[in-house]
Amino acid sequence: MSWNEEELLATFESLRVRKGDSASVEVKRAEHGLPESLAETSCAFANMPEGGTIILGVDDPSFEVIGVRNAAELEAGLVSQARNAITPPPQIHAYTVEVQGKPLVVAEVVPLRVMDRPATYAGKAYLRQSDGDYVMHEHELRMLDVDKLHATEQVEYDKRPVTGLTLADLQPDLLSQYLANTRRSDPRLGTATDSDILRWTGVVVTSGEPTVAGLYALGFYPQGEFPSLRVTAAVQLPGGSDERAKNLVDFTGPIPVLLKELMSWVEHNVDVVRRYRDDGHMMSEHELPLRAVRELVANALVHRDLGPNTLDLGKSIQIRLTPAGLFILNPGGLRGVSRQQLESQDHAQAAVNQRLYNIAKRVQTDDGASIIEGEGGGIRTVFAAAREAGLRRPTLTDTGVQFKATLWRPDREPPTPRPTIPENPTSIGPAHHAGNTGIILAALAQGPLTARQIREQTKLSRGSTYYALNQLKDSGAVVMHGKQGDRGTMYELRRGQSPTHTPVRL
Repeated sequence: MSWNEEELLATFESLRVRKGDSASVEVKRAEHGLPESLAETSCAFANMPEGGTIILGVDDPSFEVIGVRNAAELEAGLVSQARNAITPPPQIHAYTVEVQGKPLVVAEVVPLRVMDRPATYAGKAYLRQSDGDYVMHEHELRMLDVDKLHATEQVEYDKRPVTGLTLADLQPDLLSQYLANTRRSDPRLGTATDSDILRWTGVVVTSGEPTVAGLYALGFYPQGEFPSLRVTAAVQLPGGSDERAKNLVDFTGPIPVLLKELMSWVEHNVDVVRRYRDDGHMMSEHELPLRAVRELVANALVHRDLGPNTLDLGKSIQIRLTPAGLFILNPGGLRGVSRQQLESQDHAQAAVNQRLYNIAKRVQTDDGASIIEGEGGGIRTVFAAAREAGLRRPTLTDTGVQFKATLWRPDREPPTPRPTIPENPTSIGPAHHAGNTGIILAALAQGPLTARQIREQTKLSRGSTYYALNQLKDSGAVVMHGKQGDRGTMYELRRGQSPTHTPVRL
């Protein structure tokens, strides 16, 4: 992509809210020339499935635009650094964008082909994690070798037999449920015997031993054979706390049991907050939408890597609840689908573990809820649930060796008295918006305001204000007059008729 001023300012605001760079964007002041550490960053981005972007002329951690003095020299330096210091050298598209009247250098690092990875700098391979570059571990390098194998042939780890186990090691109630649901959903198998169904659908192999998929989905204790199939969850405390974590729990059992118990843990540990309904009344609900949490947890369980470089080396799913959000870390990167495809409106479906995926579609937790629906639209459900709850857009990060999903917690602020909403101030008015967007629309119904004036009237934080304003601009409910980041920029409602007033900068 080619970045423009509006996209850059929106990105800086997002980074300001999260208080740091991201897994795909690195900013530097570069006031004294090209930082030497950028070679590590370019190397790390080259090893990421989607590359990354370096932006020079921006302060960290304030993310204020300061500009650069010698843009052309910095552009050439970035390209030269990559060509001379990184092996194999990645392709870098460097160009200058003027933002708030100041030049910034934007450098897009193109990811290397799977067969050409890893890129190395000074003999070390790097990957990007959160806002930093780190040296890849030996097992991660082996996982890159597995990726190369996957690029030339399909390796199906979930159909491996688990030697020494039998049908007796599967949980009887789950087995009965699976057989009944399979006969009901697939007429072709309606009259088949139990043993044929289990063999044909990949639950067991011909000798009667369960497969990895069958044991993981239906076994009584899969962690006996594969300890890394356990899931660890913990509440991570702020940096200044004496304790590092609390409520640390290891979860065991088959997928239906793991999913139900993990959801109970999340419900117990997340806060309950008060939010305004569309009619202005307050309601209490979990701070994170549980349907979004469930979708992400189920995806992690079903789509985790089951290869020897994760399953056999103790790499398990980890769930961490921090002051910032809920993080779900899944061993193994995306397979057969990109992060952009997952986030798009298109139907994106790619089962890492085909047999496990099909088994999971035919079992439920003991409260009757399906594990997965199998329609490939689950991530869109996650984004929609977060948007409806007034939360920041969830973040998906794929490093190729780990996939991380983040649900961001709401700002820690007491509920604010909701302003009176006038009747039909606009064709897209507050009555059609919930949470912070409705509050802002109600404030703008009295006339155009700057972002600062909106914050003063609504008592929303800076991050919440800009996040809601961006949603309203995208939906067409609000019009922005001026440049994002300019203190004098005004926001007003888009009316069905010509505006009865003209925005005036204060």
